[in-house]
Amino acid sequence: MEVVKKPKTAKSEKPLDSLSIDKAIPNKEKNPAAVLLGRLGGLVGGKARAKKLSPEKRSEIAKKAATARWKKITLFDDQEREYIGAIEKNESTFNYYNRSGRKDVTVLRNKLEEWFFELPETEKKEIKERFKKSFIDVFYEVFLFHFFKSLGFSVKFHPQVPDSNKKPDFLIRKDDLEIYVEAKICKDKSHSEEANDNRISLFYESVAKCNSSNFILTIDSLKLKTNKQPNTKKLIKFIDDRLSRLDPDAVLLSLQQNGLNGMIRIEYLSEEFDIVIKPMPVIPSARGKSKRGIGMFPFETIIGGAEESLQDSINFKAKRYGKLDKPYLICINALSEKTTSGHDIENAIWGSLAISWSENPSNRDEKLIRLADGIFFNEKGKRIQNVSGILVTRVALHNIPNANYWLFKHPCTENELDFDKLGVKYSFIENDLCITHKGDDLDQIFKIDKNWIQD
Repeated sequence: MEVVKKPKTAKSEKPLDSLSIDKAIPNKEKNPAAVLLGRLGGLVGGKARAKKLSPEKRSEIAKKAATARWKKITLFDDQEREYIGAIEKNESTFNYYNRSGRKDVTVLRNKLEEWFFELPETEKKEIKERFKKSFIDVFYEVFLFHFFKSLGFSVKFHPQVPDSNKKPDFLIRKDDLEIYVEAKICKDKSHSEEANDNRISLFYESVAKCNSSNFILTIDSLKLKTNKQPNTKKLIKFIDDRLSRLDPDAVLLSLQQNGLNGMIRIEYLSEEFDIVIKPMPVIPSARGKSKRGIGMFPFETIIGGAEESLQDSINFKAKRYGKLDKPYLICINALSEKTTSGHDIENAIWGSLAISWSENPSNRDEKLIRLADGIFFNEKGKRIQNVSGILVTRVALHNIPNANYWLFKHPCTENELDFDKLGVKYSFIENDLCITHKGDDLDQIFKIDKNWIQD
């Protein structure tokens, strides 16, 4: 009997599907007219189906699509982290948290990632992008989101306000209680002052790149003469030239013999800026090694308290809206260096403390009073009556369970709010006396141990 064997093939004899055929015939061309007709038919059919859906159903489908797109998004990258050093000058906070392998930073990053995961899916993309640019501002919004969630509220981002094209940060709800919430960071300086600080920071970052391996530079003084970013190329060349002529041992000897008066002074004057630098020699074992070029910056003197900046921040948010249909809570994170205690905050809210006494020499009747310069009331009368209350915090990522907060009830508001339903401590006026209602601290509200970073 004759046996016939099928010839072996190099590939599987499994029938090719249409996709495989397309791949196997590289020069196969599609009819452009047929492709266009097919696409148009799909678009028309999709529009026709969409028209048959109710607005609610279309909204539900859109939300599900957004959730599917962003359900896997994380705030920080999934990567190995070995860097355990400090943040670089002018490095963004987000970038540092994203790359640092330090144990304390890891704890903080994990908490942020946990909070980010619990945000509404439709908000995550925008919040992540904003985190990269404005870490402090966005952190505070996320903090408030979880603050109110921890108090039993549902939180809606950017609700519509009747008769206004502006949208508050949140609308919070619990039972029959609904409150508009706005968040703001309060700092010491104006936008123009912050812009000037940024120019100075970039200037220092550039100067720090000079060749100062045998010295640490002390910036004695700096004066910018324009609003433009200064060019530092000539300055760096000048500093390198001067440092190359200095003997670090001779400079050290001069310091030992004459104290600070023995420091070398390098002065550079230009049309853009004036600067005075004093090089400080490093110890012999550290010479010739790369290091930070600048070791000390000019001192900045802070005069006065934070009352004015606090009131400006509150007024800015209060004026965004006229009359409102719901209670309105303004939340201020007071990061001003001038804010040293709760007294500054209470002065901004209730008015400055002063001593009053009688002109009767036999009975002076000295007592503490509040002047009419608070945010709720001044010499002209009642103020910001569309606001129901003010929440002031001094919170950063590292001090969440240890930070303080102050909540103040507006005594003359047009939008009454039952503060007892909030479930936190707050202050109010009763019979001309300031009374504080007790409540939980942030460690109890968030259920975070005060030693969370050390643990």
